[in-house]
Amino acid sequence: MTAISHETQTCAQVLHALGEPFAAGYMEEPHASPMRRWSRAVRRRFEHRSLPPYGGQWLYPAGPTRCDDKDRVLCPSYSFTWSYDAGALAECLAGAGEEQRQALSALQSEMQSLAAQLDVITTVHTVGGSGYTHSVPNFGRLLHEGLDAYGERITAHLEQARRRGDAEPTEFYVGLLEVVTGIRAWHRRLVDALRRTSCDDREQDARRRRLIAALERVPFGAAGSFFEACVAYNFCYYLDDCDNPGRVDLELSPYYTQDLAAGRTTRDEAVGLVRCLWENCDVNHGWSVGIGGTRADGEAAYSELTLVCLEAARGMRRPNLQLHVRRDMPEAVWDAALETIASGCGLPALYNEEAFLNSLREAGLGIREEDLALYNGGGCTETMIHGLSNVGSLDAGINLPLILTQTLERQLATADSFDGLLSAFRQDVLAAITEITTQVSAHQQAKARLRPQPMRSLLMDDCIDAGREFNAGGARYNWSVINVAGLATVVDSLAAVREVVFAEPEISAAQLLEILRRDFEGQEPFRLRLARCPRFGNDNPAADGLAADLAEFVFRQFLAHTPWRGGKFLPSCLMFTTYAQAGKPVGATPDGRRAGEPIADSAGPHQGRDRCGPTSMLKSVASIPQHLAPGTLVVNARFTRSLFDGAEQNNKLRNLVRTYFDLGGMQLQINVIDQAVLEDAIAHPERHQDLIVRVGGYSEYFNRLSPELKRTLLARTEHAA
Repeated sequence: MTAISHETQTCAQVLHALGEPFAAGYMEEPHASPMRRWSRAVRRRFEHRSLPPYGGQWLYPAGPTRCDDKDRVLCPSYSFTWSYDAGALAECLAGAGEEQRQALSALQSEMQSLAAQLDVITTVHTVGGSGYTHSVPNFGRLLHEGLDAYGERITAHLEQARRRGDAEPTEFYVGLLEVVTGIRAWHRRLVDALRRTSCDDREQDARRRRLIAALERVPFGAAGSFFEACVAYNFCYYLDDCDNPGRVDLELSPYYTQDLAAGRTTRDEAVGLVRCLWENCDVNHGWSVGIGGTRADGEAAYSELTLVCLEAARGMRRPNLQLHVRRDMPEAVWDAALETIASGCGLPALYNEEAFLNSLREAGLGIREEDLALYNGGGCTETMIHGLSNVGSLDAGINLPLILTQTLERQLATADSFDGLLSAFRQDVLAAITEITTQVSAHQQAKARLRPQPMRSLLMDDCIDAGREFNAGGARYNWSVINVAGLATVVDSLAAVREVVFAEPEISAAQLLEILRRDFEGQEPFRLRLARCPRFGNDNPAADGLAADLAEFVFRQFLAHTPWRGGKFLPSCLMFTTYAQAGKPVGATPDGRRAGEPIADSAGPHQGRDRCGPTSMLKSVASIPQHLAPGTLVVNARFTRSLFDGAEQNNKLRNLVRTYFDLGGMQLQINVIDQAVLEDAIAHPERHQDLIVRVGGYSEYFNRLSPELKRTLLARTEHAA
């Protein structure tokens, strides 16, 4: 035993010396539970984490967190606990001495063993994710209680667990205390760094001194002012490695209202603080913020801080701002939202508050009424409950066009009717859904054994009080979000097959199949003929009816399954940039799409096929039973700038959105950018470094997109009034 302990100690010391504190912490106690081992890794990471420079910002820490000069081989991951770089380890091995080689080989063996046990999602249907997990910490609780109170709760539960002789909860709480110890060390080092920093600019130095005073109180103590609350909120955001800020205005508004009335803050200061939080989100490629909507008591949650959040977001790429739109949303919020959208950043996306709340109620997720108000998108916009949930987002994604091409290959030539073909396709979809849900559940079970998430277990209710780790079901609410990809591509394809093969035959099924196999080679006139078939997105009953029936079938099949961790499989459609990649394995489809081309980019029409105006497009999308897909169906719309010129035009746009929501639409995101600008950005990217576009469920710099994705944005229909 002594020899093993010595070897273990040497391995950890060597990894530390190699600049791998996260890996070293994990290897320190090889016989401890996974929760203890990864908690020690988190502690060591914080004790040695690089300190970001201070440049006079409103908030600290600031700047990118994922460019540490340490943890090259093994580093933290907010989704997967750890990220292992086998290539980096191989490079280290190439120049390693014997002692280093032994330590690195031991780490390599550990990682390979874990990967083999966790690699249970083998389905091809992983559009947008494979066991991914975004989350939103309970920022509000940390602001109100402080981490010292968390430590007291953990210690009390630990003593009870030890008295009962409960080994698993004991390991859990001991691990959490390791995490708190690490946070305390990083906090102390950050404050010391601020004290050592000097700022020549008087205003910046005043901010530095104010930050020191605030950090001497938070996040270990409760926030006593709006400034302290912002500092603590930002600190917590960095603890979770900059994933989702969540319901910022809901959590911070009481502090702002109090201090504004007392003259302790100003609107300009609030905009500066929130803008700094947004900049930290942007530089870290962070994700979603929900604003507005509903309070726990059911009343409207719009506040002066909602307006501040909108103003601070103008021209920003991130966070992925989501405005919860109630029927009683104030005029001032509408005006501010449209002004921010008109800035061209694609923010905020608009969410039908009443429809989302009802959809979540009807989904059978067991959400308490007072918790419903905390729903927030995570990542692109996967629905979760701020501070209270563990949502697989995205756990997997079903590629409907890929399934359709497989069905057509097997069934089209011998199908005696369109209904028979459609039935065969549904059976193939059903088989894929069974495969997906079974594998996701197996993966969740494996994560509960092997992949704890100590930081999220600390920051998410009810893990501490339940004595249960985050991935083992410790959060109050658990469900899985699945990406339904290519719905419009399939609808257009089925509508075309029905028209040209079965309804008024122009070509035999065998002939169509051969044309598809040859990717329309020599058949350009026929491919163009297919474009005259019914297309989803034009208020065409033939296409919209297919879309409604198919969507309901797919959505209900997913909702009928229960993930291992609990809850439901919630359908969604948030393709962000993945719709191009998802199209690569898909052969030519009967809608005229060539093999390998992108599939539909959202829950709306296939890009560029909506030709009858914005009202027709939104009526088509509203024909889908969106309430059965509370994971969020993203709908992209592109409008001309003329719709934002003056009160009259703004009213037209508001009425259009309101009508869409009244018809059952649940989400809408708007791009405002001229076609000529996009064309010039493709030809001269150097002129458009700051050009932001809305893609799937978020905004991105246009120059970061692939040429293929840029062309799909160019193909989107630009709607006018």
